Amino acid sequence: MKKLNSVLVGLAILALAGMAAFVVGCKHLDSDEQGSAHVHKYTCKMHPEVVQDTPGNCPKCGMALVQKD
Repeated sequence: MKKLNSVLVGLAILALAGMAAFVVGCKHLDSDEQGSAHVHKYTCKMHPEVVQDTPGNCPKCGMALVQKD
């Protein structure tokens, strides 16, 4: 009976540790998704090889960059 109680206590501790790790991991993923959701790419219609993280003008032709889909 003592051995069974020890096993059950050990399993309970492992389950709690697993749940805690899961919760911490989920919070980490949420913060990553929020940060990447605000990143947009901008490109030139005439020069699609020009890609920037911020809006502006194409360095090759001076046209305004448009948001890339």
